[in-house]
This record gives sequence, structure tokens and C-alpha cells, in this order.
Amino acid sequence: MKELRTLPDGSITYELHRKRVKNMNLRVTTSGVVRVSASPRVPLGMIEAFICRHRTFIEKALQNRKSRGGHPMVPDLDTEIIVMGKMYRVVLEKPHTVSAYLKTSSQDSQLSDTPSDSPLQGSSSKRKAVQGSLSHRKLWGGSASTYAVTVANDILLVRYPSDHETLDASKVERMWLSFWKTLGQDFMEELAQQVYSEFQQAGYTVPTPTLRLRYMTSRWGSCMPVKEIITMNTRLLLGPTEFAHYVMVHEFAHFIEANHSSRFYKVMSDVLPNWQQVKAEMKAYYT
Repeated sequence: MKELRTLPDGSITYELHRKRVKNMNLRVTTSGVVRVSASPRVPLGMIEAFICRHRTFIEKALQNRKSRGGHPMVPDLDTEIIVMGKMYRVVLEKPHTVSAYLKTSSQDSQLSDTPSDSPLQGSSSKRKAVQGSLSHRKLWGGSASTYAVTVANDILLVRYPSDHETLDASKVERMWLSFWKTLGQDFMEELAQQVYSEFQQAGYTVPTPTLRLRYMTSRWGSCMPVKEIITMNTRLLLGPTEFAHYVMVHEFAHFIEANHSSRFYKVMSDVLPNWQQVKAEMKAYYT
């Protein structure tokens, strides 16, 4: 059961989720929503006292999200996101739900939302592109006292320290950035091999580049022709695979023509005839 409430002094509006949880939990989402989960047995007065104790944390979190809009690589819990062309649900890992997910499915502050019983089935990309696979991979994290992300089929299981009522937003952010970088390495390397073959088929000779991944705010990719290095933005993992494919083709084209000249765009059209359409779709998708 969920209800929208405001503290008696009108200072904080929050979502109250009544569910079977042992402890009260609080988080501020990347969209600036204050969410509290508590057992139906916990009196409202105790919940509001809990919120007031963390007033400074909430106000700071809201201010951070207002100033920077939330980190685009830190998804909210209990949401569905597209990763490498497939749909995944992000849920908080709890001992009594992990095994259930494995059986059925063969930023922020802490939240213990109950995940749905039927994880989404991944959908493949309609265009020719490499399809990522995450099944049963633990990609970042450590012991139960640390921050971690584990992949179980089409579920991203997030583990937060169990002894914290609130979380360190900087550690959550670092966790996700490390997760995406580790996750994307194999995917991008396979995609680079595919694009290399496409250039050969189009009659162009290109090197096998050294591939790097990192989160970037101002560009989707970069190419250093002399050093034969291509860097791809990890943000490309959060979307359809044809967008990453387009960016990879774009960066490979710089091995033929360093500048955005008419020759450069001819190379693009020879290798990826519909690149302008994909570029427009990508711009609309990430705006």
C-alpha cells in the first residue's frame, strides 16, 4: 500500500509504502521523491520522527538532485531499464527474494521494495547489432557489508550495507559506474569486432583498435587514429544496441578520415546507410 503524505509542519512530502519489512527504510530517488517503507505495525508518529531524524540528509539529497538532476547512470530501485537492448528490472537484494528470482527467472538511499513475481523477458533489438548477455554474472561488489550489483537473468540485484538506515550517495554512484564499465567491456569488444568486419566488407582497411570505456558527459565516443584507440561512453549501455553500433561505426570512420568531411560521411553511408536515421532516434532517446 502506498500513500502520499506531508509532515505536519509542511516541510517534507513523502511516499509511504506499507509492507512487510523489518526496519524502516528511507531513500531519495534520482527524480527527487522521498520514499519511506515501513511495516503496517509501525505508528505514523514513529515514521515521521524517523524522517525528522534524517531531515539534514533528505534536504542535502534533494539539493544535490536539484543542482545536478541526478546521475544518469544510477537507476532507481524497482524500475525497469533497457540495458544493451534488453529490459531489466532493478531490485534490492534480500535473502528471501534472491532464490525466488533465480527460480522464476532462469544514488540513493536504502529502499526495500518488494519486487514483482514475474521478471520481464528481454526483447531483442530489431536492427542488426550485438546483443548483450548478463545471465548469472556478479559484476561488482564484495561482502554483505559492501555495495554490490549481481545479475540474475533479467534482474539486476542491488546489495546495500544492511546496517545502514541511509546510504552514502557517492558510494552508490561509484558502485554503478564500476558496474557499467565492467559490464560493457565484453559487449563493446564484440561490437568492435562486428564493426571491423563491416568496414572490411565495405572495402575499407581499418586497424583493430584498443578499446576503452568510461562515463562521459559531453561526447558519446572518441577516436585517436594515431594511437589506434577508441573510447566509448558507458551511457550507451543504457539503451538499444543500434545506438552503440552507430557510435562505434562513427569512431571507426575516423580511422579513414580524421575530420567530419564529406569523405567521412561517405564512409559512414557506405558502412551504415541509415546512420542519419539512427542518429536522430538516438538524439530523441537520450534527450
